[in-house]
Amino acid sequence: MNAKTVVILVACLLLCASSSAAAGDCPPSSIEVAQSVTKVAVNGQPKYAVRLRNTCRCAQSNVKVACAGFGTTLPVDPGQLRPVGGGMCLLNGGRPMKQGQFVAFFYAWSKQFAFRRVSSTVAC
Repeated sequence: MNAKTVVILVACLLLCASSSAAAGDCPPSSIEVAQSVTKVAVNGQPKYAVRLRNTCRCAQSNVKVACAGFGTTLPVDPGQLRPVGGGMCLLNGGRPMKQGQFVAFFYAWSKQFAFRRVSSTVAC
């Protein structure tokens, strides 16, 4: 093997390794969920304020969060949170969320939902 071939092979291996490491840098907890009950009731249900923020250094798109049984008496913008079946909801209309970017919305229901991240597409 000549030196040029070795350099190309090493470069390819490093590129593959860095891509895998980047995806590994965004664990499910990299979508941080902050949620609180407000002092307002809507149709007799407590109103919750939700803020989901990308804490990963990489952008995440197609972010799906667990939302099994999600219901609300208060309309939620489907561009912020949209049920997509299988107990999952899509955040931000599937658009990329850069580091520090957040999605915020309100809902009103008898119980609080967890909204933990299940999957996303990571791009560094």
